[in-house]
Amino acid sequence: MKTLLLLSVTLAACAPVDAPPVDDDDDTPFVTGPWVAEQPAIDIERRGLRELRTITHLHSHWSHDACDGDPQPGGVPDEDCLQDLRDAMCSNRIDVAFTSDHPGHADETDLRTLALIRGDDEAIPFGDAGWVNRMTCPSGHQTLFMPGIESGPMMPFGVQEHAGGTWGTWGAEAFEDVRQRTGAAMWINHTEQRELEELATLRPDGIELYQLHANLDPNIRRDFLGLDAFAIFGDLGPFFFAKSNGILDPPQPDLGIIGFVQPNEPSVLALEFLGQTQRVGVSGGTDAHQNVFPVDAGDGERVDSYRRMTRWFHTRILTDGDGPDEAVRALKEARSWVVFEAFGTPLGFDFHAQDAAPSEMGSELDFAEGLTLHVAPPTLDPRSPRGPDEPLLRTTVYRATPERTVLDEWTGGEARDLAVPGPGVYRVEVHITPHHLRPYLGEVADEFAVKEVPWVLSGAIFVR
Repeated sequence: MKTLLLLSVTLAACAPVDAPPVDDDDDTPFVTGPWVAEQPAIDIERRGLRELRTITHLHSHWSHDACDGDPQPGGVPDEDCLQDLRDAMCSNRIDVAFTSDHPGHADETDLRTLALIRGDDEAIPFGDAGWVNRMTCPSGHQTLFMPGIESGPMMPFGVQEHAGGTWGTWGAEAFEDVRQRTGAAMWINHTEQRELEELATLRPDGIELYQLHANLDPNIRRDFLGLDAFAIFGDLGPFFFAKSNGILDPPQPDLGIIGFVQPNEPSVLALEFLGQTQRVGVSGGTDAHQNVFPVDAGDGERVDSYRRMTRWFHTRILTDGDGPDEAVRALKEARSWVVFEAFGTPLGFDFHAQDAAPSEMGSELDFAEGLTLHVAPPTLDPRSPRGPDEPLLRTTVYRATPERTVLDEWTGGEARDLAVPGPGVYRVEVHITPHHLRPYLGEVADEFAVKEVPWVLSGAIFVR
């Protein structure tokens, strides 16, 4: 599927540097460091579990519509396009890449090929017939590529064998057939377009809580999100087409997401609805194909590059190991949440239930007096690009029964322990007002540095 406006660069990013001295006679913005094109490594563990960055919903040259619609010119896979994807995983330090290629090219080849193994990559058997690929980047960072398929609304992550003729079919029987045959985490793409009652019959392991394509496509915005079809596109001009928009001091193109990002309300409703009777995980659908707009932005990189799109946001998972089985298990057990890292790397976000022992995000619990929720908003990683101003955080804790109510809401970075009042689907949203990005927003800083945007959308805790 095409996304609409989104990079793959020469990955030569600088590390943050010490703040330059202030010159009161200098009109240029004070910044604590240069813009950084790549993301810092994260090494976060808590309660014996480790946070991993993942990209969910990603298309390689084994999707018919990737790579500007010509992924295999002359029948030969486009290696330059694949290298862009691989470089993006290294630049953004993605730990697990759950590819989701379309049937067509993808189901005509074997899973070892779909694992995108090249050069010195480590090929790892997965299940009876599957393969995954551990790629080591020049920095030493490692990315695990795990093949999957996007077939209509069905998107299994981490398949261990092909489902043959079931690809392209739909319904509860087909969904269960793929679940049993592939061992994958069974996901729903483009949740905003699905009927809730039908989704309930499928019992998916997870849904796309956020979908980039949905935020950008005029028809989806109008028909499924109830938004103005074209309202956002004026906001995107300064980021991607500064000269034609008369912008003399342009913002960083990587911050273009600030012009359009907002939660997909129908998908949030789906989580709250399905969560009344089942455990369901969440993800952010990147939907990157590098196939939409092959024109360079002001940073010399194409607007829709793999690097830019996979930097904007990702799905974070909480795992008990760094292997393929652990990654799929984390998705199946709903230990996942969505992070919009374009606005800075969040550190220390924590959302768990506490009774006699802690229960992680994704847990199903029976209600009992004394059950509490611990919510710790994240802090901004000091390695993130930032100016001298502090961002403003707003944290909201929701309960759905299925009617949605606000359990608590506060500004600032304090952690809170909240009494659970009864059964419900509990989740957290952390919004950020990115004052710290003012130096990188050029002459549109007054408009966008004060615009509140989502930073973290949690998965749920299910209290019965």
